[in-house]
Amino acid sequence: MNERSLKPIAKNKAVGVFLMIIAVFGFLIIAHRLSYYVYEYDPKFSPVDYGKYNILSFFTVQSNFFVYVYLLISALGIFGVERARKIAFSPTVGLLLTTYIIVTGLVYCCGIPLGFTPPFKWDSPGHSMSSFIQVFYHMIVPPLMIILWFFPFTDEKIEKKKLIYVGVYPLVYSLFSIVRGAFSDPTFYPYPFYNPQFIWDMFFKDRPINIPLAYIMIIPLLFVGIGFFVLIARFLIFVNDKRRA
Repeated sequence: MNERSLKPIAKNKAVGVFLMIIAVFGFLIIAHRLSYYVYEYDPKFSPVDYGKYNILSFFTVQSNFFVYVYLLISALGIFGVERARKIAFSPTVGLLLTTYIIVTGLVYCCGIPLGFTPPFKWDSPGHSMSSFIQVFYHMIVPPLMIILWFFPFTDEKIEKKKLIYVGVYPLVYSLFSIVRGAFSDPTFYPYPFYNPQFIWDMFFKDRPINIPLAYIMIIPLLFVGIGFFVLIARFLIFVNDKRRA
């Protein structure tokens, strides 16, 4: 890593300590969720007990986990670990993870008024912890990564051709989720827009479902979703270019 390309934040030990604390706290939250899993029946949001490890199937948890790894490696880079700098100080890596976590936050927050997300409950320690975890995942970590994007570790420019990389992980994740849902027993889709029944009901609620057609209808929606990731990434690159100008 070229020392002259590093920004002051890349050498600020206080920032390194802060990022490490957030990363470790994030890992502990995931560990807590896995260790103290309690299933509660809910006809809309939790009709089947899929087990505690099923939370790892959600894009929310995966994107947050990747961010915690990134923050931890960034902290190590700030403390002078050269190998960590090569990974965490790469603007392309930052672009990917910032895009993913922004989508995580936006989709969740947009789903609240539409009734697609479970309501927050603060009536017991267990419910309060669960609600706090959702707030942390979707309303604290995404803004943190956005702020970090405005204070880059280096002055390196991102090549536009690397935008294509942004769609790879969401595409693979989506295809896996759709295929898994089709063959799993009991059926499980981490999000309703992967479920052919949900898509069919959006357009033909009063007609019997045509499974092949329902899956075909998912295809354009899938490309629209990937385009959403690319659009956000393109905006982040625009911000990065303006900041360097």
